[in-house]
Amino acid sequence: MAIMSSVVVRFLEPLKSMPFLRGAEDQFRINLSRRYRPAIVPLRVLLISMCILLVIGICWNVWQATLAHQESLTIQAELDRVRQQDLDLIADARHEGIDLSEAALKRLPAEVELANQLLGKRMFSWTQFLTELEQAIPPRLALSSVRLDQAGTIVRLTGTAVALEDITVFTVGLQDHATFKDPILAQHRVGPTGLVEFDVTVQYRREGT
Repeated sequence: MAIMSSVVVRFLEPLKSMPFLRGAEDQFRINLSRRYRPAIVPLRVLLISMCILLVIGICWNVWQATLAHQESLTIQAELDRVRQQDLDLIADARHEGIDLSEAALKRLPAEVELANQLLGKRMFSWTQFLTELEQAIPPRLALSSVRLDQAGTIVRLTGTAVALEDITVFTVGLQDHATFKDPILAQHRVGPTGLVEFDVTVQYRREGT
């Protein structure tokens, strides 16, 4: 038995010198003692400051994102309210027999313009217009037609005169009149009866224009 033990000891003796069989104390030698290094202090302060700024930036972005989300919710709620008002208005209009379709809305500007023209014609005073026109007509001239445009500002006059000089006197009288301006002799010719037929356009300045 003693002989066997000595043989084992002799066999294991060379193995103790191998690195992976040494003790932990021989394998790892770490110095855990604290050592103050002044050169690292500015770097540490810089890293801490950058971390603080990073946290502040993250918090700021989160706050801005929250505000933007709340604002988008408010805008969406307002849009939904306006859409609902539009739907209620369309429903009420249909109930009253009013057409608010897209085609009807496209026709609306033309209808408004037509209504304004009709109102303008209703406000047009033919009595006043003819009275002022009569003041500019010379004795040897007669009108056969008086036509106004839709706006009631351009007047086309046709008639006959004894001589071309009478037409000249007529256009000069229109130019000097306070209500008419810019008379233009479009055409004139001698008719079968020997009278001079003419066509004159003139601008009419109504009251309030």
